[in-house]
Amino acid sequence: MTLFIFSILASSEGIIGIDNPLPNMLYHGEVFLEVKEEPIGKLRAKLGAGIWNGIFLSLSYGGRNIVGFGDIEWEKQPTIDFRIRLFKNEILESVIGFNNEPIENYAEKYIFITLGTHLFPMLLLSCGTNYNYEKEKKNLDLFGNLALSLGEVNFLHLEYIMGTNDQEKHRVGLGYRIHSGSIGIQFSLKNLFSNEIGRQLQIFYKESF
Repeated sequence: MTLFIFSILASSEGIIGIDNPLPNMLYHGEVFLEVKEEPIGKLRAKLGAGIWNGIFLSLSYGGRNIVGFGDIEWEKQPTIDFRIRLFKNEILESVIGFNNEPIENYAEKYIFITLGTHLFPMLLLSCGTNYNYEKEKKNLDLFGNLALSLGEVNFLHLEYIMGTNDQEKHRVGLGYRIHSGSIGIQFSLKNLFSNEIGRQLQIFYKESF
């Protein structure tokens, strides 16, 4: 019964906080579509699917200035988000993966691992580390997430990124998510303690086949 409640909440929490991966996964046959608008004017679409119950694979692609005037600056190539569940029990769950999606204009996650726990059915705490193997940005980074259920369809996301590879350090984001049925929308404020707070919009769609 406990695992059933956690599974329902994880489905609504999503597999992404604001920029960080959560330890949640899609089930076999579930398809996920996300459209994300970044503060820097970059729009990206992401399409993924659950393969069996422990593997997730998605492709994303986008560019700057898709909505607006002037030429569109497309990304050079599609990017990948690939995840494998390490374990899941009534206390802990963990996911390892690879993600080379650009995060706004910060360094990509590349190889990552995240570990989470539902302290209560309505509260998910997770933390993780990622390794960027690019020559100029080679380093380990740390990140953390909190997802709080405010009811059956409302969620609050708090996110932290240490940012060892970036000029902006200790980035904090706050997001409000409403998820009803197959559709979800999340509005987030990024870099809360900086001189310029960014605004991000995410629209989700998930369906089982």
